[in-house]
Amino acid sequence: MAFRTEINMTERSLQALTLVTVGCAVLFCSPSTAQGSDGEAKFAAPKRIKAGEAFLGEGRLYPSPVVHDVDRDKLPDIVIGDLFGKVTHARRKASQPTVVLGAEESMKDRSGVLLKFHNW
Repeated sequence: MAFRTEINMTERSLQALTLVTVGCAVLFCSPSTAQGSDGEAKFAAPKRIKAGEAFLGEGRLYPSPVVHDVDRDKLPDIVIGDLFGKVTHARRKASQPTVVLGAEESMKDRSGVLLKFHNW
């Protein structure tokens, strides 16, 4: 299943295609390059995304990312949930010209309690 949404990662608008599959994927592409001349979707080879010094969602079972502005700084961050209900986020660093994410941090509610969702 695929969901398309338009986000603004820099000064230009990009299309984010989030694939909900057995694995984890967040794909960013411009609308003009997301589709070949024959109408078929085309993408470059996948690249693992770094969050701080580690790879995003590393060591987790079925990490599922979504793009969301967690800290309301108008920069899209990435939120990751997994099979066991752990929820983390990687905030985008504002001072970088390219997309650079900080280390993954556990998500907490407004009162400071760790968020955890059970899927059973």
